[in-house]
Parts: sequence; C-alpha cells; structure tokens
Amino acid sequence: MTAVVLLLVILAILGVGVAVGLSRRKRNPMLDQQYVTEWEQRMRAVEAALGWRFVAEDQGFQERVPQVGRMLEADRSRVKFQMVGHWRGVPVLAVEVVLRTDNVVVHEYRTYSAVVVPRPAPGPWVLISPREDSVWGLFEQFVQTGDPVFDQRYEVRRKNPAFATALLGSGLVPALLNDPRAAGVALAFDEHALAAVVPGPLVQAPLGHLADLLLDLGGRVPWQALPRG
Repeated sequence: MTAVVLLLVILAILGVGVAVGLSRRKRNPMLDQQYVTEWEQRMRAVEAALGWRFVAEDQGFQERVPQVGRMLEADRSRVKFQMVGHWRGVPVLAVEVVLRTDNVVVHEYRTYSAVVVPRPAPGPWVLISPREDSVWGLFEQFVQTGDPVFDQRYEVRRKNPAFATALLGSGLVPALLNDPRAAGVALAFDEHALAAVVPGPLVQAPLGHLADLLLDLGGRVPWQALPRG
C-alpha cells in the first residue's frame, strides 16, 4: 500500500512539472518551434530583400547614436537584433531595441527599430521626434521652431541652437512635412551618425524606406555651411 501511495505521489509531482513546463512554453514564444521557424523565415526574407544580414556581434549602437543609446540606460540586453549591410553604397546598421517610457503608474517598455548611417559631416546633435510618441519625453524639454505646422507634428531637441536653426532652415522642415516616409519617424542627427527610429520589431519595419529617407535628407543638407561649434 505504501509503495502505491509513493508511486501516486511521484506521478503527481511529474504531472505538475509537465504542466508548469507547458505553461512556460506557452508564455515564452521563443520556446515554440513553430514561432521560431516563422520568425526565422521572416528574418531570411528581410535579408534577401535588402541584401543585409543579421549578426550576433555587438555593433556598438549606443556608441554610434549616443542620444538614442542613452535611452537604453547602458543595458545592452535591450538591443535585441542587429543587421549590417550597405544601401546605395553606404554602410548601414539596423537594430531592434527596447525603450522605456515613463508612465504615471509604472514604467512601460516598447519595441522600436532604428536604421543608422554615417553622418556626412560631424557636428552638434539634433533630435526630431513625433509629438504624439511619448517615449521621447525622457529627454529634456523640446523647443519651438516657429513653424506651426511643423511644431504641431514634431518636437525638436538640440544642443546647439545656432546649428539646429541652420539645419532646420536648410530646407529640412518642408522636406519632412511633405515626405510620407517621414510620418511617425524620429530622426536623430547625432554627432557622427544619422538615425531613423520607428515603433515596432525589425522584421516589420520599412527598413529600406528608412535608409532611403536618411540618405536623401543627408544628401540635401549643406553640411559644410552649418555651424560646427
């Protein structure tokens, strides 16, 4: 009788273990082979479409784009996926990151995708972000540009007022207002790189359009004529 009871106890323990394992598997989609296979297929499709490749090695996103990188709070685990390649002859980095936004009650985390290209000429940073995207509120207070349509759509933060004024006055304001690719996109004119950031995972982001947007904007800015200090 004792042996039967012991056997039932062991079976019950094993049953609980299996149930816990299954529940964890459901909560963690990366343990679901069907999910992993679907993600890999989408990843390979992105690679084939763009000619870029996913890499496991850290590509230094936080160092390349410090103004966005500091939103990761030095936590490199929040850089989830990285791609490298070339677009129109220019080296490109694409990353999926998890950014934190302050909420009145709790901290919320959101997934964003960023495309990064080299900046044609180094200089002070300027961040242009969609006004309705509260994740960028972690930065210091934004400034008004004086263009009511632009200020209704975007927030501008900058280090050097003279540089920001010259940059926006170079034709950048109408370019962003009239380009559908810029809708909902945050643009970081960082010291040595340009970055376009949008909500959503990497395999769903319009990476080619973002790369084109950055290269088109970067190509029209008269970098050498802008203040450097």
